[in-house]
Amino acid sequence: MSIVRTADFYYGAALSALFNNSNKKISAALIMSDENRQLYNLTTDDSECRLFIKYRSGKTNTKTEDYYSWSFSLTDSDKNEIQTLVDEGNNLVLALVCGVEGLTDSELALLDKDETQQLIKLRKDSITISRKKGEHAYRIPIGGGRGNAMQVKASRFEELF
Repeated sequence: MSIVRTADFYYGAALSALFNNSNKKISAALIMSDENRQLYNLTTDDSECRLFIKYRSGKTNTKTEDYYSWSFSLTDSDKNEIQTLVDEGNNLVLALVCGVEGLTDSELALLDKDETQQLIKLRKDSITISRKKGEHAYRIPIGGGRGNAMQVKASRFEELF
């Protein structure tokens, strides 16, 4: 009997969203996998990239209902692997699967290589990503709270793939 892990639902959701929201033919090959992250080599009609996926199964409780926040751990292994991928010249996309209870309102935030590298250089052990209901961008604090935050567009499939 094959066992389906919780992580499989989140990684599968990220791939499904990618395949369903791209106008290009995408081929994916799994390179590495564990409970905390998966790494894929993606090939489209005209490009190639490495897709590094992490997930959180639930959002952080916040004071207001229209504000969503998730915190993703970044292990030393994650940071080293990401830096190695960048140093090797790979086109890297970091996919953060932002899960919610019931799964149906979960979200997918996509960060490009430059944004990901900027976060790695901060030497943080976690990434907190948030979005207010109705906003068209996620915010990732880079020092000093929401006011000093990296903004990442919520829908980036066409731009990145």
